[in-house]
Amino acid sequence: MRNPYDHYITPEEYEAAAKNGISASTLWYRVYDLYWDKEVAISKSPQRATEWRSVKETALRNGISRNAFNKRRRRGWNLIDSITKPPMSREEALKRANQCNRKYSKLTEEQIQIFKSNGLKPSTVYMRIRKLKWEIEEAITTPVLSSSEAGRRAKETSKFSKVVIPSREERMKRRKLIYIAN
Repeated sequence: MRNPYDHYITPEEYEAAAKNGISASTLWYRVYDLYWDKEVAISKSPQRATEWRSVKETALRNGISRNAFNKRRRRGWNLIDSITKPPMSREEALKRANQCNRKYSKLTEEQIQIFKSNGLKPSTVYMRIRKLKWEIEEAITTPVLSSSEAGRRAKETSKFSKVVIPSREERMKRRKLIYIAN
C-alpha cells in the first residue's frame, strides 16, 4: 500500500529539483499527474529541444520555420541541409509535382495555357477529361455553363419534365366510385 505522504513535495525537494533544472510546475506534474516516483521526478532532467535552439537563428534567417525544420529532420535530412535549403515556393512545388506526375497528365503546356486563358480551373478540365470522358480540345475550349443554362439543360434531359400531371377534372373522370353496402 502506498503512503499518502510519498506524494507530498517538500520545499527541499523543490529546491533539489530546481538545481537539476526542473521547474516547480514540471515536478508537480510529474508527481501528481503522472504518478512518478519522487526521486525519479526530481533527478530526471526534462527533455529540451537543444537541436532547434542551437540552429534557430540560422534557420529563421533562411526562412525555415521550426515545424519545417522538425519535419525535415524526421524525414532523414542532415542538419546542414535542413537549416540551409530554403523552402520551395508554391509555384515551384506545383511545377515539381507536375513533372513527377507527367506520365499521368494528358495535357501539354500549350493546352494548359489555353484553358487558363478561357477561365477554366484545372479541376474542371481534369474532371471533364477523366470522369466525363470528353475529348481534350472540347474540354479546354468549352466554357463553364452559367447556373441558369445548366438548369435549362437539366430540365430538357430530365425524364420528369415529360411527365404530364392530369387536371382535377380528368382525375375525377377516371375515379371509380366504390360503394360499400352495409
